[in-house]
Amino acid sequence: MKQPVALAVALGIGVALGTAGSAHADVIRDDQWHLRYLMVAEANQKSRGDGVTVAIVDTGVDRSHPDLVGAILDPVFVTETPNATGVDQNGHGTALAGLVAGQGHKDERTGDEHGAGVIGVAPGSRILPVVIGQPASPDPSGAVTPDQLADGIDLAVSRGAKIIVVGYSVGGSERLMRAVRDAQESDAIVIAADGNQPTQDFEPFPAGYDGVLAAVPLTRAGDVRVQSTSGRRLGFGVPGDQIMTTNSGGGYRVDDGSASPGLLAGAVALLRSAYPALKAGDIVRRMTLTAADAGEKGLDREYGQGRLDLVPALTKSLPVPSPSASPSRSAVPSATAQPAAPIAARDPRSREPYGWLLGLPLVVVIGVLAANAVRAERRIRVSSTDGIDSERASS
Repeated sequence: MKQPVALAVALGIGVALGTAGSAHADVIRDDQWHLRYLMVAEANQKSRGDGVTVAIVDTGVDRSHPDLVGAILDPVFVTETPNATGVDQNGHGTALAGLVAGQGHKDERTGDEHGAGVIGVAPGSRILPVVIGQPASPDPSGAVTPDQLADGIDLAVSRGAKIIVVGYSVGGSERLMRAVRDAQESDAIVIAADGNQPTQDFEPFPAGYDGVLAAVPLTRAGDVRVQSTSGRRLGFGVPGDQIMTTNSGGGYRVDDGSASPGLLAGAVALLRSAYPALKAGDIVRRMTLTAADAGEKGLDREYGQGRLDLVPALTKSLPVPSPSASPSRSAVPSATAQPAAPIAARDPRSREPYGWLLGLPLVVVIGVLAANAVRAERRIRVSSTDGIDSERASS
C-alpha cells in the first residue's frame, strides 16, 4: 500500500498554533529543538544557504505565511489541474519549506526582525514549489502515485534545481527510478522521506534508490525512531520527532519523520552554498566522512551513514580524493544498476600500468641463456687457445 508520508501530522500531536502574530516567540522558536541538536546557529556562521534553490515536490506551499515571506519562488505545476492555484491544502509542503528556508518574523518584544516564529536550517536559500496536485484518481485516499512524483522530479530538474525534496514514500516504478537517475545525471541531489512514525507502514521509494539521500528520523536522544526496508545506503540521521514548523494558513504544526527530509535538505543547501564548485558526489562525500557513526560500526541498515554532523560537514578540512577514486561527475551512485562497460580492445603489447611485469620472466630467461652462451663461447676459446699453445710447444 502506498503510504503518504507527507500527510504525517499525527492528529493527537500535530496542531495549528494560531497565526504567527498571535504566537509567542518562546513557544515556537524554543520548540524547535532540532536547531540546537543540529547546531544550526553555529552552522549559519559558515553558510546560510544563499544562492541555492531547493525544489519541494509536494502539493504546494503557502507563500503568504509570515515566516516564509520572500523565501518562496513562483510555483511550477506538473499539470494544470487539480490544485492549479498552488494552495497547500494539507500543509505538508509548507511544513517542509519552513524547515528549509523559514525566515521567522519580527519579535515585537525584542525588536529582532527574525526573532519569532520558525527559522529554517538554510534561511538564505529559496524554495521552488513543484506542485503535483492532490492525490490522483483512482487512488483518492491520500496517496500520490509514483508517476506523479516522477513528473515532479523531472519538472524540478528542467528548472535547474540542484536539491530536490520528496516528502512522500511510494512503491517503486521504472518511471520514478528513471526520473531519479536523470536528476542525478544533472548533478542534483534527491532527498526523500524514510519513515514517519513507528506504527505506520510505508513504502521504501524513492529513498530506496541508489544515490537518494534518505532522511532517517531520530529522537531527541539520537535514536532511530522508525525501521526501514529501504536499505539506507545513503541514509543520514536527522531529527524526526515532534518537529515544530510552519503550516498553511499562517499557523504552525508539529510533524514527525515526514519533517526529516526538510532538515536534511536544509543541510545540503548550506553545503552547496558554502562549496559552490563541488559536484553532488563531493557534497555527499563531505556529509559521509563527517557523519557521527551510530549503531553497528560503519554503514548499517538502521542509521545508514550515521547521524548528520552539520558543523564538521561545513568546516572540516578533508583530504582531496585521488583522481582514480573520484568519478568525473559524481560519487553518488546511479538510481539503476548499470551494466558493466565492455572492455576495450587493447594492443597486446600494452598491459596498462603494471603490464610490463608480465613480460619480465621472459626477459630474465633470455638474459640467462645469453649469459650462458657467452660463458660457453669463452670456454671454447680458452680450450682452443690451450690446444694451439700445446702444439706450438711440442713443435
